Amino acid sequence: MTRFSLWFWFSVLGILSLALSANDLWAARDDGGGITGEVFWQIVSFVLLVTLLIYVLKKPVRAFLLKRQEEIKNSLEQSAKKEEESRAHFDKWELKLNSLSQEIDNLHQKISQEAEVERKKIIERAHEEGDRIRKQAQVVAGQEVRKARFILRKEMVDLSMEMAEKLLREATQPQDQEKLVKEFMGKVRELR
Repeated sequence: MTRFSLWFWFSVLGILSLALSANDLWAARDDGGGITGEVFWQIVSFVLLVTLLIYVLKKPVRAFLLKRQEEIKNSLEQSAKKEEESRAHFDKWELKLNSLSQEIDNLHQKISQEAEVERKKIIERAHEEGDRIRKQAQVVAGQEVRKARFILRKEMVDLSMEMAEKLLREATQPQDQEKLVKEFMGKVRELR
């Protein structure tokens, strides 16, 4: 026997026992207490109606509950799958984030190394430029010194000639003067 059949027969037995006890109550009504016949039949109608509703609605309610149970089970399985997929995506993005973090560190190191190399190149170029400017300044200074020496020699020669001429004029006779001037001019020409 199925559960429903058992339930149905227990309901019928309950109604019968209720009917028997109601009969006792009806008999006691004559004494001034108990349930009236109308109330008794209302109780019997109610119990029969409940039993009939259970009998009629049992299959649709059970089908609805089974269907709902299956839907909930499917929803739980889908949510478990979604959770697994989400966890997989999360792990994937976490790996990407870690790799990006490592890549950023590598780029930072590379940029620092390149900056250090560039700094050294700039310093080296500055030293080379400084050396070039220093050498150029030395060349220019040497040229200026030679030029100044040349000018000083020329002035010294000119002054020497003037002084020698003056001394010679004062100390010598005109014939001596001429002879000395010629000798001096010859020596000056040799110096040039």
